Amino acid sequence: MTESYREHKGYAIEVRDSKQGLELLVDSEQVRHGQLPDGQYFLHEYAYDWTEDLTELARKWIDHRTRADGIRAMANRSEGEVS
Repeated sequence: MTESYREHKGYAIEVRDSKQGLELLVDSEQVRHGQLPDGQYFLHEYAYDWTEDLTELARKWIDHRTRADGIRAMANRSEGEVS
């Protein structure tokens, strides 16, 4: 069984080889992904980027989530000031 472990911005990224194919886990939670006909992977929750490297794809997803969380927090603060 092949296993890869990396960290990115405090998140643990694991890619494991299983009977069903590769599994991608971020902080021990499985992230659903698929594979395009040309061999590139995509994430079901974040289908904006495609790459042949699941670890790189997980990094991009984490970066996206971090930016989105920051924008939401800023919007919530702004709403609180208006009320």
